[in-house]
Amino acid sequence: MKAAKTVPPRKTPALLAPVLLAILLIVLFWKSFVPAYVHFSNDGPLGQEMSHYLRLPAAMLGSWNDLNGIGMNASATAPDVSAFLHWALGPVSYSKFYAPISLFILGLGAWTFFRQLRLSRLAAILGSLAAVLGSAWFSTACWGDASQQIAAGMCFFALALVASNSSESSAIVRGLRLVLAGFAVGVNVMEAADIGAIYSLFVAAFIFVMAIVDNDAPAWLRAGRGIFRVVVIAVFAALIAAQSIFALIQFAIVGVVGMQGSGASKADQVAHWDYATQWSLPKVETLGIFVPGLFGYRMDTPENAPWLPDHSYDAGEYWGAVGRAPAWDRYFASGENGPPPSGGVAGLRFSGGGEYAGILVALIAIWAIAQSLRRQGSIFSLPHRRLIWFLTGVCICSILLAWGRFAPFYQIFYAVPYLGSEIRNPAKFINIFTFAFVTAFAVGVDGLDRRYLGVPAVNIKSTISRLQSWWTNVRGFDRKWTAGCGIALGVCVLGWFVYVAEKPALVAYLQTVGFSNDPRAGVPASQIAAFSISQAAWFLLFLAAAIFLFILIISGVFAGNRARLGGILLGGLLVIDLARGNAPWIVYWNYPLKYQSNPIVNFLRQKPWEHRVLNLPFASGPLPSTPEYENDPYWGQLYAIEWIQQLFPFYNIQSLDYVQNPRAATDL
Repeated sequence: MKAAKTVPPRKTPALLAPVLLAILLIVLFWKSFVPAYVHFSNDGPLGQEMSHYLRLPAAMLGSWNDLNGIGMNASATAPDVSAFLHWALGPVSYSKFYAPISLFILGLGAWTFFRQLRLSRLAAILGSLAAVLGSAWFSTACWGDASQQIAAGMCFFALALVASNSSESSAIVRGLRLVLAGFAVGVNVMEAADIGAIYSLFVAAFIFVMAIVDNDAPAWLRAGRGIFRVVVIAVFAALIAAQSIFALIQFAIVGVVGMQGSGASKADQVAHWDYATQWSLPKVETLGIFVPGLFGYRMDTPENAPWLPDHSYDAGEYWGAVGRAPAWDRYFASGENGPPPSGGVAGLRFSGGGEYAGILVALIAIWAIAQSLRRQGSIFSLPHRRLIWFLTGVCICSILLAWGRFAPFYQIFYAVPYLGSEIRNPAKFINIFTFAFVTAFAVGVDGLDRRYLGVPAVNIKSTISRLQSWWTNVRGFDRKWTAGCGIALGVCVLGWFVYVAEKPALVAYLQTVGFSNDPRAGVPASQIAAFSISQAAWFLLFLAAAIFLFILIISGVFAGNRARLGGILLGGLLVIDLARGNAPWIVYWNYPLKYQSNPIVNFLRQKPWEHRVLNLPFASGPLPSTPEYENDPYWGQLYAIEWIQQLFPFYNIQSLDYVQNPRAATDL
């Protein structure tokens, strides 16, 4: 066999990635262009966005929430990207397009960063697609927390600015880039508050490590450069985000500092631990990173998503333990002795996000990690190997922290004064895992591209002949990796058969956590179990496809003139897999129907400043825990969700009841 004489250069349009991202998001969120529909949002529904006290630009100077309780300081709206989008688009268009726009900013930032890391164009494009379509970010954007995706995009831009500096740049240019990077990190904090603070820690660590592995200068000089860059960025981040940092300290730290301090009682300390760690990721649900829908999706899947394929996501409601009140864990650990915790089954689970990273993303990221650990013959340079080691460490640490109360590791972070105990919900660390995992994937694609796609092709008669010849001659790492993939696939198939055999046990477990097998009481537990098993089967299908495509690439089938086809197949498999895994998160409301008024609302909206609505029998305390809601769940859903959280703010009706107030002010 003879090598082809030349390899024609692969020309990729400079703006291909932004165009692909825009087209993909338009296709996925096509219903946003239908006039009567807005995208679902749990944390910022259209009703809330219509509230008068949130009107921009006035709210940037301060606002008073006059809709709940006796009123409360709502602080000033930070002049960040989200605020300007809301101001420019208006409440309705903002509710339609906030999620896709935030994901576009995220993808653009990731693509820019990967290009500044000098990764190939294919690696940058696929890396940006993986960032946008990974469930950790995609699902939370669809849930209504799209500011987190803008924050992540700003962090990617900050890292890109730092990575673009080189010895060839003038001192002024390098300094300006650091200043701009600081501003980007500051906007990240303005957008995502405590999650932005966590992102900032990752950015600081990444910049320091980049300085350490970047060149062969003395260690003390590299460390000094890293510290200097981090300090400059931190100063300018604090400068632009001063307002948000003050609000974060005021509401997230000062407001609850007494609950875990030395003067707090044991009961207060336990209560604060429960409060801070309720949204922890159970260890077994880490499998959701690799198997989408294994534990379901939303609590109401497939409600409000009629565009999904017929019955394909029926019984897909979430049945895991994220968001479970710790009192339930103690109840189950005691053998279910005594009465169950108050609040009913509503305290058993509450999740609005997924963890799925993608089969192909996981396969290539793990391959990159394995390649970096080779003592000899690694396809990665030493700086890239060190970068992958750092990313691997971040992935491991972030998963250990995301487990929260389900593992001992989070207690170390929780003990950090004025930081760990004030960042609620350990599951947020999945975002840091996604940062590192997607970056490792992009570096892995770069290695695949340069080693197996961007090389001269071998003249062969057919793909089968090439595979046979390659397997006969291949030795070392590639042969072991291929055999390992085959073994892993076999183990997964065996595990699926075991899972099928254990379906009765799964059904029995589901019945202990609030699901009935009676169709009259909702989706039967047996159907939920069957859905979970079917999602595992889909995982096997995509895993087999990913392994097969990977083998075709490393065997040289897509070398030379076929490199473009190989890249298209990689991108196609990535998009199809992640789009299928994320489909249930895309939910729309017919807002003229949802916010349709009625005679009672019409009466209450007349001169609302002259009265405040209160639910009988004048019960105090958080709405879900009051007795009337436990006795009449329909009224609880209607009043506590549809009226107080949706209709009342939409029509600016004032109420004495508190809504969505997890961090109550100390003076109330």
